Amino acid sequence: MNDKRNIQTIAPFLANDFVDLDEPIFDTDKYSIFLTENSNRLKNFKKYLIWKLHDSWITDFEIKSDKLKLSLNDFTTHVFADAIVEKFKVDIEHDKLVFPVILEFKGNLNMEFFRVEEYGGLESIDQITVDEYLGEQILKLNDDLIEIAFELWHKNPNEDLPGERILMIASAKELNLTENQDEAWNEIFGKKYYDYYHYFKEQFESERYVSDYTECLKLVGEYNEKIKKPTA
Repeated sequence: MNDKRNIQTIAPFLANDFVDLDEPIFDTDKYSIFLTENSNRLKNFKKYLIWKLHDSWITDFEIKSDKLKLSLNDFTTHVFADAIVEKFKVDIEHDKLVFPVILEFKGNLNMEFFRVEEYGGLESIDQITVDEYLGEQILKLNDDLIEIAFELWHKNPNEDLPGERILMIASAKELNLTENQDEAWNEIFGKKYYDYYHYFKEQFESERYVSDYTECLKLVGEYNEKIKKPTA
C-alpha cells in the first residue's frame, strides 16, 4: 500500500506545474473567495497571492531560532523599472534594479522540503538552496497557524545538469510581509519617475496583470497620455 503524500492532494493549486493533469483539479474561484474572506489575517501578503510574486528571485534565505526570513526581489516592480530604463534611456545597470520584499514566519516554525515525483508523490529531502520564487498555496489558516506550500526553483550548481522545482511547506503562528519597494525606487531613480511608479502601483493593486514587460511599456505610454495637456 502506497501511503506517500501526493501534491495533487496536498497542494492541488500548484500540482499542474509539477505533473501532467488531464483536467483542472482545483477550484480557483473558491480559493479566491477564501483569500478575500481571510484578508485581515493575511494582511498585505494577500495582494501578492496567485502568481504576483512569480519569477521573483530569492536574495536571502535565513533561518534563525524560531524564524524564517525569505527575501525576494519583487519581479513585477523589477520589470516596470526595466521598462522605465528602456523608455527613458536611463543609465542604470540591470542587476541594480532590486526591489526587496521580505516574508517572515515566526513562532512554532516548521518546514519541510520535497521533490515531486512523476505522478505527484512527495519525496522528503533535506533543506536545499533555492533561487527563485514561483508560486504558493495557502494550505491552512486560523488564529494560531498559517501553513503555506511554496513552489521554488533550485538552480543546479552543475551547469550541465538541469534545475528543478522544489516544494517547501512552511508553517508558523505568524506571517509578515515587509514591502521595501518604495525606498528602493527612490534610491535608484530619485523622484524623477515617481509619478510613473505611483501609476504602476495603482494598476498593480487594482489586480490588473502588469508583470509583463510589454504591459509595463504600455503603462508608461498610458501615463504619458494621461498627463498630456489638451491642445488648443
